[in-house]
Amino acid sequence: MNIAFPAFFLLALILPGFIFTSAFERSENTTLDKKPFESSSASSLVCALLLQVGYATAVHSCIYPIDFDVCLKLLTGVKLSAHELSTISPDVLRIGGYFCGLYFAAYLLGKLSQFFMLKWNPYKTSMFAFDTPWYYELKGKLSAQQDAQIIKLSCLQDGVLYYGFLEDFYLDKDGQLDRLALSDVSRRTINDDDDNEQSDREQRYYPIKGDRLILKYGDISNVNIEYLYLTRLNSPSETLAHDVQSE
Repeated sequence: MNIAFPAFFLLALILPGFIFTSAFERSENTTLDKKPFESSSASSLVCALLLQVGYATAVHSCIYPIDFDVCLKLLTGVKLSAHELSTISPDVLRIGGYFCGLYFAAYLLGKLSQFFMLKWNPYKTSMFAFDTPWYYELKGKLSAQQDAQIIKLSCLQDGVLYYGFLEDFYLDKDGQLDRLALSDVSRRTINDDDDNEQSDREQRYYPIKGDRLILKYGDISNVNIEYLYLTRLNSPSETLAHDVQSE
């Protein structure tokens, strides 16, 4: 038997583990935060083993029997007899359906696991939080006591301070923060700031017309994050946004 076929069959067996971990992990994939290949491969191989055992057992018990002896021979490169080849040939579509179903199940299970992991560990301080600092910081999910509903940013760019509500943020292909989308934005220059009169400083903010202002993160000198929390008043229909913490 061609030596490339066992390698291809092995790849088909372990691929579900990589599909699962790719769908499950919510990593920003920055250069510094990437997992080592050995660590990622080890977790993917373990996931592949668990997925294969569970899926193959379900298929073997409920849908159609699997000849595990033939699978082992294919994996080790042992030459199959004419009888074994004749039994495999009619099941080519079933074999293809098995792997297609397994790959889809691995992806779906990975996404579901990620959803429930975020639901049960929603904060940066959670025990099993993902390694995604931008996600938690810019979503305001720092801890159970610091779960902001509204986020405002002050962004300094070329001597101009932009201040507005954070609507969204975007990452580049490497996982680095790329753009910030702000709404209800005001701006002011900081060169002529005078600390003597607070009212004068506040009046230096000029509103910017438009629904969303997009700022490129690479052009921003620094970002100040202001978390606002909604507090329920005596009337159930009334809420109050107040500033509890600024970073």
